[in-house]
Amino acid sequence: MALKKLSVPEEAIIRKDFHEIWDSKMARSTLITVSLMLVIAIPVIFLIVIVNTPANQINGADKLMKMLPPSAQNFNIKQASFYIMTNSLFPMFFLMIPLMSSSVTAACSFVGEREHGTLETLLLTPMKPKQLFGAKVKGCVMLSAVITAISFAAFAIVTSVGDILLHLPFFFSWSWLVLILLFAPAVTVLGVMFMVLASAKSKSYVEAVQTSGYIVIPLILLFLGEFAGLFALNAVAFLIISAVIIALDVIIGEIAARSFRTEKLLK
Repeated sequence: MALKKLSVPEEAIIRKDFHEIWDSKMARSTLITVSLMLVIAIPVIFLIVIVNTPANQINGADKLMKMLPPSAQNFNIKQASFYIMTNSLFPMFFLMIPLMSSSVTAACSFVGEREHGTLETLLLTPMKPKQLFGAKVKGCVMLSAVITAISFAAFAIVTSVGDILLHLPFFFSWSWLVLILLFAPAVTVLGVMFMVLASAKSKSYVEAVQTSGYIVIPLILLFLGEFAGLFALNAVAFLIISAVIIALDVIIGEIAARSFRTEKLLK
């Protein structure tokens, strides 16, 4: 258990944040609803449409076939449609989970303390601001990681059913491996750090969450560019992008840690 490696004060802060996030009806409903929609509802709808639509009525068949890699050139139009969705569109939906969950949990953890008037109490504890900052960041990252893992498990089940129905090979690939092990964790930390900075200027939880849209836009544009055929995203590309995001995490994390000072937080 990760919590056993933490100090007693850190564990207490993380457990407190977990309870407060889950007790927040708005945060809880957002985490559950958005996750279910992105990894279950949308993929299931796509699958139902592809399975039940006659092959000759699927629009953009020629364009879809051109998007297939050499190893998938023998797929029929239905197989090609689901393959493209699984490898070009669904990764975008999946990556929105760690980004969304980290933003929501961080907003609730950092801005929520100020809204509820409990931040001053925490700052009076023996923990230094740096330790408090670290505990809160760890808690947000851990909770987001759990949500992401559960979401991927649900997504994998839905996608595997689609692969079976359409007689496709198992969807998991090197690209998905990089997405899960590097890209998603990097995006999770980015979401938390971005929200820490945003929380300094946000007066409410809702206002803080709304600012997360600024980091969602580049992610959407990245995958839409691939879906439009402008470029191809593969495991190597995801490795490079993950490295860039990790570098951003370090830079933004350092800025966020420095901004987490008693005199600034009490303003």
